[in-house]
Amino acid sequence: MLKAILHNEIGLASYLVALGKDVHYLRDWADVRIENYPRSTLGISEPSGDEKVVALMEVADVVRLKLSEDTLSPLAILAAMAKPNVAFTEEQLKTFPITEQELIEASIKDTAIQEAVSSLAAGPQAGAGETAAKGGSKALYKYCVDKTSLAREGKLDPIIGRDRETRQVAEILGRRSKPNVIIVGEPGVGKTALVDGFAQNIIAGNVPQHLENAMLLELDVGALIAGASYKGEVEDRIKNIIKEIKQFERAILFIDEIHVLLDGQGSIGPGVANLLKPELARGELTVIGATTSDEYREFIESDEAFNRRFELLRVEEPDVETAVRMLMTLLPHYEAHHETPVAPAALEASVKLSKRYIKDRRLPDAAIDLIDRTMAAIRMMNDTSEAELEALKTEMDGLEAAAETQLKDLQWFYKQLNDKISPILLGQLDDDTEADKIE
Repeated sequence: MLKAILHNEIGLASYLVALGKDVHYLRDWADVRIENYPRSTLGISEPSGDEKVVALMEVADVVRLKLSEDTLSPLAILAAMAKPNVAFTEEQLKTFPITEQELIEASIKDTAIQEAVSSLAAGPQAGAGETAAKGGSKALYKYCVDKTSLAREGKLDPIIGRDRETRQVAEILGRRSKPNVIIVGEPGVGKTALVDGFAQNIIAGNVPQHLENAMLLELDVGALIAGASYKGEVEDRIKNIIKEIKQFERAILFIDEIHVLLDGQGSIGPGVANLLKPELARGELTVIGATTSDEYREFIESDEAFNRRFELLRVEEPDVETAVRMLMTLLPHYEAHHETPVAPAALEASVKLSKRYIKDRRLPDAAIDLIDRTMAAIRMMNDTSEAELEALKTEMDGLEAAAETQLKDLQWFYKQLNDKISPILLGQLDDDTEADKIE
């Protein structure tokens, strides 16, 4: 469950980043617990509720009341998980960098934090429209994250090797008609990272003049559909988002996995896409979308009215040399986080090995995950407490004792078997000898 509530890069994960927490470490922490969790080999015909999960939800509901929330949120669940002996033991939580009280206090005095998360706080380079709209952008606070604000605060990873693509994005957004771009590429090639790099270029001033004061807002599709209780509520929310975006002098809406807007069988339905089409046609809304090649062909290419509002930008997998340079740029951030140095040869090996053996992912994401998980495993080994080491030693001693007992049992059984069989064999041998003499 911890892994699930931290899966999306925006929403709760962005909130934790604004609190100064390391989301990558939390995900790795969850991965280690999952790997250590006992696996059942028995099939279950009728799944039943887990008692620990039920207890966790009861504690989370109490936290919800403390947070003055109407519905149970991922934040309340995380706070409940951070309470000792609810989801994890007190010993396990010694390496968990969040406490229940810390989350509750941060939520209570949430004004400054929410501005960082929703990213509508006016910075030194903020445009005039941003300052004017700050007070009345409730939908943007709730359903969008300002990537330019995150870039201004240094919370986005640097990117290299995509200069041509970021320049093409700027060129397309500068068009008079249809200034919208859809980024298409295989999973892991860095489509979202390309948008992060573009946000950093805006803050650094490495963009044309018409984009100097632009805001890049990412739509949180999960938050958009969460809690929708009546038909058309999602469409009402997107209408409010569009209305508030228009208050800004130059705002760009980024929609990751944009194909979900056109999936008639999905949780959103075609209503949101139909709302966007006239706005895109009139040029009153600028959108950057991202999706994979397969989903682009299945959902977007077939919708001519939607597809022709966008300029297609394909992002290919980088070669090995470029991927190594990308990792070298990110390496200081990972070394600082994991407090573990990495040799350059290890980066090159991670790129080559991930390209050879991880077939369902692409560079550089596959190599980044490989390095990150390896460093996290090393860090977890270093963070192992004395109690855990003692428990492992006790388990090892128990296994050795069990092995010795099994060996003694086998030796005893062999001796008993030998005692039973030997006389029979000897008797048979004597009978054979007598028969030979008669012949």
